[in-house]
Amino acid sequence: DIALLSLHCGLRAGEIFDLTWDCINFETGQILVKDPKNKNSRYAFMTTKVKEMLEKRYHGQINGLIFPNRNGGRIKRISRAFDRAVDELKLNKGIEDKRQKVVFHTLRHTYASWLVEQGVDLYTVKELMGHKTLAMTERYSHLGENTLKQAVSRLDESLE
Repeated sequence: DIALLSLHCGLRAGEIFDLTWDCINFETGQILVKDPKNKNSRYAFMTTKVKEMLEKRYHGQINGLIFPNRNGGRIKRISRAFDRAVDELKLNKGIEDKRQKVVFHTLRHTYASWLVEQGVDLYTVKELMGHKTLAMTERYSHLGENTLKQAVSRLDESLE
């Protein structure tokens, strides 16, 4: 569920660990991200899968952590289950460069890349990610080969 939130909403692990039920608005599909890394609170927007997952977890709580640890407190780091899943799927097999390895933060990168792949402008991605500058957003938004080919194809079509 934590991985789904990062992948579908672009949230950092710490932002997810800090989420409380009073930050969730099922009617508007918004998640209030309070006091994130850049100190500017923002709204994230639920996908259908995220809304369904949160509704299953919700039992009328007014506040309290959405993802408490076993003792009811704040989670401090990502569970080893994530690393085990990455290992089981062999996502890092043969990758030596640490920067290329799949880690939890890769989910946030993927969220930004998916948005860009769908044609969402970088300013909108910047706002959704909670970045202060477009330069930071550009680091996250990796364009796929198909997107680049399609761009040239559109140019080619317009020139005909």
